[in-house]
Amino acid sequence: MAKSSPKHLNALAQEQSPYLQQHAKNPVQWYPWQSQYLERAQKENKLLIISIGYAACHWCHVMEHESFEDEEVANVMNKYFINLKVDREERPDIDHVYMQALQLLTGQGGWPLNIVALPDGRPVWGGTYFRREQWIDYLNQLVNLQQNNPEKLLQYAKRLTQGMKELAIVRSSFPPVLKQEQLDQLFDRLHQKIDAVHGGMGGAPKFMMPTLVDLFLASKRLNEHAHLTLRKMALGGLFDVLGGGFSRYSVDHRWHVPHFEKMGYDNGQLLATYSRAYREKEDLLYKEVVDKTVRFLIQELQHTSGGFYASLDADSLDKKGELTEGAYYLWTKAELESLGLLEQPHFESYFGVNKAGYWEHDNYVFYRNTPAQEFITQYSLPSNFNQQISIWENELLAARSKRARPRLDDKIICSWNAMIGRGLLEAHTSFEQKEVLAILTNLLHFFPVQFHREDGGLFRLNKQGARAVKGFLEDYAHLIAFYIDAYEKFFETELLDRVAQLIDYCFHHFKTENTPLFLFSEEHDLVVSTHEVNDNVIPSSNAVMAENLLRAGVHLGKTKWKEHGEAMLSNMGEDALAYPRAHSTWLRLHQQHIQGNREVVVVGPNAIQWIQILKKTPLPIQHWAASETASELPLLNFRFQEGQTLIYLCENNQCRLPLDTLDEAKKALKLT
Repeated sequence: MAKSSPKHLNALAQEQSPYLQQHAKNPVQWYPWQSQYLERAQKENKLLIISIGYAACHWCHVMEHESFEDEEVANVMNKYFINLKVDREERPDIDHVYMQALQLLTGQGGWPLNIVALPDGRPVWGGTYFRREQWIDYLNQLVNLQQNNPEKLLQYAKRLTQGMKELAIVRSSFPPVLKQEQLDQLFDRLHQKIDAVHGGMGGAPKFMMPTLVDLFLASKRLNEHAHLTLRKMALGGLFDVLGGGFSRYSVDHRWHVPHFEKMGYDNGQLLATYSRAYREKEDLLYKEVVDKTVRFLIQELQHTSGGFYASLDADSLDKKGELTEGAYYLWTKAELESLGLLEQPHFESYFGVNKAGYWEHDNYVFYRNTPAQEFITQYSLPSNFNQQISIWENELLAARSKRARPRLDDKIICSWNAMIGRGLLEAHTSFEQKEVLAILTNLLHFFPVQFHREDGGLFRLNKQGARAVKGFLEDYAHLIAFYIDAYEKFFETELLDRVAQLIDYCFHHFKTENTPLFLFSEEHDLVVSTHEVNDNVIPSSNAVMAENLLRAGVHLGKTKWKEHGEAMLSNMGEDALAYPRAHSTWLRLHQQHIQGNREVVVVGPNAIQWIQILKKTPLPIQHWAASETASELPLLNFRFQEGQTLIYLCENNQCRLPLDTLDEAKKALKLT
């Protein structure tokens, strides 16, 4: 097979996306998703190949090497098709539409996502990864069909597009919010499918799904399983015990061997989940995870401006100079022996350099059976053995730093940074790290400068200071949530002003008639318009938006927002019961609605200091408010008394008499 040479340079060379740039020297004549190329397809009556992926996607790289760098494949694609490359992280709206098409076609999804569509964008066929011979064969069949039986392709497109439109229809009438009995039955059903040994759900591969873990934490029935899951995820190779941070998923059932890319959105969400879980159960393993994940974000993903890059690739150069999945993270016994580590007592047992940690080709992925403190107790080691573990980790990190590093996707994505910001807020609440406070201060200045538009909307992307792509509902929902969380941390009213501005923008630009749900995009240039309601690795933007309206409605006294959030919740009740794993955020909100709304309000000279202590409670509190001076905000109005610090504990709009000592409030919130 003749491979590509430097003479090839296609239209992607001018794009900023690292994923698109990776394909710029392919012999395939790739084009970015732009109207001129869509118009060209219609003018020349050529089918579209819409190939969607992202920079850290291992199988995207494999298919590129096997097919898109191949001259024979390129000849077929260039002669008969208009070839469009899409970075799903830049254009999640395009990804949503064609992923929906793929799921209707095959019942499955994933990346790379390869769709063949009519010149007008209506899909007719698709799949994920294809071997070179398969790819050529399928493309030739489609070309033959277009040339000899175009009516058949048109019928495929009509049926598939109709199916997509039917999926996009949302209810205009809906039942009340779910009841506790319904949720209890649902939790019983979920309990039957859990992995009671290794945590998470049964089977492999295993995705972390922080939204599902958060739902389990909120459920008495599954709370214990949530903690088991968090421990097992942290002990397996899924978590980088040396450098911190989680990989995207585990290929096996025990969280041992990861798919090695590290994504900003995963680590932001898990930072929040582990920090909250620590407030329920002060497990030192959770603290280790948070500390190391914060370090990973700072050292590996943070930009000097204060934002965070998107991801680290699964692949890096191995000793032969070839891109290999996981090369940066794997160890052989020969390497460990050369560092003088295998001869040291307990090293192999602690890191799983044995049957438990063996993967393939003489490679080990570190796998711990127990966290450090329990390991010390189990082996009756001296209490200062932690120092030895730290020495081992530093020696391993020093050796690993000499390897070729994984490639970096240096896009800064609005919604992903908001998720990281929310994780850092939770981490600081639980552990009060000074470096985290500094990062949060920078982020609060970073977002308005780098993502807010002059018309009140948001940009989605920032790369090297250049802002691009109008924000999607995902960006608005997660940034609004970050601003509400940040207000409940710093109690600066300007943050609520930002919340109000962005919510108003969403109502004006993402809202349609006949449903309380919001569209994913304010643009309407795709074959269908979608309402994103399902949780995936990123929580449903509509579910996050519903929670935003419930929270902001209380803080700002906007009854209509609160009612709208409740209507969204009711709208999704039946779907959440039918498909709970895809609607875990909705279900958590239903559980919260049933349990009742709790507020903690502190006013007076010590308000900010006291509320930071009270926020360590394991109890679910929906609203926090504090002010050292008089305020007209709804939760604070008429509660200030000169010279006194008063604490109001309220539930379902009923408040106890105010408490005037911190100790009384700590007892009430089960902090003592």
